[in-house]
Amino acid sequence: MKKVLFAAAIALLSAAPALAQKVGHVNIDSLLVLMPEYKAAMVNLEAEQAKFENEAREMQAELEKSAAAMQAASTNWSELRKQQETKSLQDAYANIQSYMQNAQETLQTKEVEMLTPVLEKMQKAIDDVATAQKLSYVIDSSRSKGVLVYQKGGDNLMKAVKAKLAIK
Repeated sequence: MKKVLFAAAIALLSAAPALAQKVGHVNIDSLLVLMPEYKAAMVNLEAEQAKFENEAREMQAELEKSAAAMQAASTNWSELRKQQETKSLQDAYANIQSYMQNAQETLQTKEVEMLTPVLEKMQKAIDDVATAQKLSYVIDSSRSKGVLVYQKGGDNLMKAVKAKLAIK
């Protein structure tokens, strides 16, 4: 009996630190859109995207102009020339599609390059606040992540992290 009581006491003492762990939460999505660096990155990315879209529209307009010119002139052409001109138009269309795909890949790469330092800065601020508040865990409470399904209690770090990042 003494061994059972002793084992129970040891189990309670070893479980006590686990019960004392503090948990905090912060809405990463909301925090991110408040950061000036994120806003600047989004403006740059949107400008780059608009540039690619304008260039693609110009290429499309040139293709349509060439197609119309071919349509008008093709009545006097041999079948072989029609086939070659049609192939030329198809190649131009494929080039536009390739350009658009490459532009999308370029934008994705640029987004990663631009947002990585922003995310690192945010993570450092969260780490600093969590350390200062002696938290064991910080949970992302953003709805888009589906990480936190119930929130009552815990320490909301939003104000402290915003202060650390100098965001109002």
